[in-house]
Amino acid sequence: MRGNRDGDCSRKEVVYIAPVKKSEPVAIIGAGLSGLSCAQALQSAGLGVRVFESAGLVGGRCTTRLWQGHLVDLGVQYFTAQSGDFKKELLTRLRQFRPIISPILDQHNHVVPNTLGPRFYVLQGNNYFAHVLSQGLDIRLKSEVKSLTFKSSGIKCLGETYRAVVSSLPGPQTARLFALSESPAEYDPCLVALLEYAGTDLGRARECYGRVFTNEDGPLQAGYCENNKVGRIVGNKTVFNVEATAGYSREHADAPSETYLPALARKHEEMWSIPAGKLTAAYGHCWTFARPQKGTHHRVALPPGGFICGDSRTDATVENVWLDGQKAAQEVLKYLQ
Repeated sequence: MRGNRDGDCSRKEVVYIAPVKKSEPVAIIGAGLSGLSCAQALQSAGLGVRVFESAGLVGGRCTTRLWQGHLVDLGVQYFTAQSGDFKKELLTRLRQFRPIISPILDQHNHVVPNTLGPRFYVLQGNNYFAHVLSQGLDIRLKSEVKSLTFKSSGIKCLGETYRAVVSSLPGPQTARLFALSESPAEYDPCLVALLEYAGTDLGRARECYGRVFTNEDGPLQAGYCENNKVGRIVGNKTVFNVEATAGYSREHADAPSETYLPALARKHEEMWSIPAGKLTAAYGHCWTFARPQKGTHHRVALPPGGFICGDSRTDATVENVWLDGQKAAQEVLKYLQ
């Protein structure tokens, strides 16, 4: 078992150019999909916007990695499109996305219905959507915002004063940043394993795109075969993205990957009927705030000029967080009128 040595396929160079003013009126904290959606909407309305991102790339949990020569989605596996606005965004701004034809099955081999419509992926990696959304924005990468000062004259953020600040961070991080008494949502961690196997016709891999467990017993929650995404996997290999259950993830969240990867791999191979001895590489990652727990969203009192967007107040799907970024932009515009 070993970790990733091939780096990240997402754009790392800082190429986000926009006219820089002495004091931008709106700051966005976090360059995930909801934050970028909000920033684009505000900039389109004529406001100056600056986005702060603690990481070295945009996208948040919509992350794609170049691993073992393969293009693999480490975070968001697929997305759906139901609303007219989101469909228009995909068709006009993104364009290069394709449907996943193979089904997702449960542990009883029954098809999991596509209740939200067809499942899509981006040819260049799902993180490419974030890259497209970031174009034309003033984004400060590797710029962690640890505190804000709210005053009647404005909001102090990293030495500058803003008229409004939008946090697209997960709920617990937003609560710390805004000094809230509680988080707008509770989150579960998720351990993720990337597993590479020799061969392209392994076990039951050709039957479906994904397999999911509908209960929380054991270590495994879901597994997805990346070979269903055309052009992503190179050579005579099969690559899976495997997700652990919330309970198993909490238990091993702080542990080194070699302590949990063997159990995930064994359970995964059992689920997909993969013969022993075919595993050629493995990589583990922990998403500390992977997704909000169901039923935990609730309203919180925000300081004047403070706003939130993303899965701290909506379901953690690509479409929902993009739409919520648009909604937050409208709330900011109304506040600044």
